[in-house]
Amino acid sequence: MVRVWRRIKTGPPVELADGLIPKGERVVQFCHPQWRGVRTATHAFGSSVVELADLAPPARDLATRLASAGTERIVIQGWPPGAEALARHAHRAGLAVAVVSHASLAQHGTDAGEAERVSEVLDLIGEGIVDRIGFVKRGLAEAFTAMGHPAHPLTNRLPHLPAVKPNDFGPGDHVGVFVHPYWRKNVTTQIAAAMILGATAHVMHRPAVRYLPHNRIVEHGELPRERFLAALAGVDINLHVTLSECHPMTPMESYLLAVPCLISRTSSLFSDDPEFLALTSVVEIDDPQRIAETAKVLAEARQDAVPRAVASLRRMDTAAAGAWAAFVS
Repeated sequence: MVRVWRRIKTGPPVELADGLIPKGERVVQFCHPQWRGVRTATHAFGSSVVELADLAPPARDLATRLASAGTERIVIQGWPPGAEALARHAHRAGLAVAVVSHASLAQHGTDAGEAERVSEVLDLIGEGIVDRIGFVKRGLAEAFTAMGHPAHPLTNRLPHLPAVKPNDFGPGDHVGVFVHPYWRKNVTTQIAAAMILGATAHVMHRPAVRYLPHNRIVEHGELPRERFLAALAGVDINLHVTLSECHPMTPMESYLLAVPCLISRTSSLFSDDPEFLALTSVVEIDDPQRIAETAKVLAEARQDAVPRAVASLRRMDTAAAGAWAAFVS
């Protein structure tokens, strides 16, 4: 069972109260509590988790106490604010430091800070502060190794889901587009596909596009995990046809909740079953008509698609567990 320890807000250097540090845990992970996908992925890896909005204020105290508590390695997931400070203090305390990247190279060319985060980690590897970096985006470990930066290929593991009671959204067809209205998430295109299907689109945040019909879009906002999963489970199909992806957690959550989820071919999901990948994904990721057509076929195949998807995900998880064990050894 994964244990969650403490969420600490940003601020000046702090010391932690007794009892807030994992004891006897060889590996301890760190992630940002508000980075939903990274947070879900972090917990799925199975090692204990400390959730911090800013790693810098308690970095010295954390490192000292973790070393005293028997921890041997920390893993920083996603490189949150203050990660460099924690890495340096952990190294001084005798802890091994690993980092996992959850970004794609498409983000490195467009999103402020994404490439610099990886560059910072590579600099720390050069200094001997960090001893390894892993990438969950397929192909990135190979690419960085080819550029002279040895890296480990990882795959996000199956998330742990609590018991979920699906939302009842009432009559009619309902399509989930539970991604942020952000360029690479392709939200407007997917909402348009839901309109072609004659469905109500359920979104986290409505994009700032005035021509979208207000009466057929339900905005749920940023939901706590349990309510998010209930919404994800309450629709007929979820859409996750993004323009660029690392290794998305939402499609895995959707299938584990017995709801099909249409994806783009931007990750390694279902790559072990090409025939099934053709059913569950769409190549024309900026074509709402094609997304709608493929989603309709997948929704109609729900009874067979869900167990086949879960079987593929479990095979993937077995391999992912082995890669993770080697990474944190």
